[in-house]
Amino acid sequence: MDPKPKLPDEPLFQPIRLERVSQKIANQLKKAISGGLFRVGDRLPSERELSEQMGVSRPSVREALQQLELQGIVEIAHGGGSVVKNLTEVEIRKPMEVFLGDDKQRVLELTEIRAYMEALAARQAATNRTEEELERIGGYLAAMESDFEKGQINYEVDFKFHTELAAASHNVIFLHLMSSIYDLINRSIKIHREEMFVSREAQELILEHHRRIFQAIKNQDPEKAEAVMKDHLLFVVEEFKKWSALR
Repeated sequence: MDPKPKLPDEPLFQPIRLERVSQKIANQLKKAISGGLFRVGDRLPSERELSEQMGVSRPSVREALQQLELQGIVEIAHGGGSVVKNLTEVEIRKPMEVFLGDDKQRVLELTEIRAYMEALAARQAATNRTEEELERIGGYLAAMESDFEKGQINYEVDFKFHTELAAASHNVIFLHLMSSIYDLINRSIKIHREEMFVSREAQELILEHHRRIFQAIKNQDPEKAEAVMKDHLLFVVEEFKKWSALR
């Protein structure tokens, strides 16, 4: 008779664990968020809608949303509903706010980093953007054109142009990182548009930069999109250096 085979020291099989329904719901929601179906600030479907679509009970949906809130992925609003949070906000934004303060050199360094990060975003947006996203980016460009004709400066439209472009890259992790950076340098964007580029000539030049960026993305030309975005933001960096030296 053949001897019995020697069993390994480690267990041959692992215990079978049954997932709770709420965990399965949470996993589906995380997959939808990580896949870019819901962006930072987007409101998730209601508990009732989620329970109907997934064929589960509302208490299970509520428990899943509470799990995601504890993980810092969503925020459950007091008036009802859940909103997607910026995944990097706590880890990056708060300490960086303290570090930056009013230090112009640190703000300048952050803007330089943004120039290279957003150049990559423009490259990916030229490849990945949808017609709907292109229309939204074009809408912000049209608003900038209108403001220029009226002699108005609205830095928030510039901000939205760039954030929509970042979203069109379809790189979800990158989008969360860029969202944190934009929040940090929002003050500097305001300075660029309302204190630095105030002459008619300067405003027209900045507008032309945005036209070139949009055209490259519309033409789905990733090399051109990356180049014109980098040129635009490095130009802003150099002008910011000159402006800061006079203050």
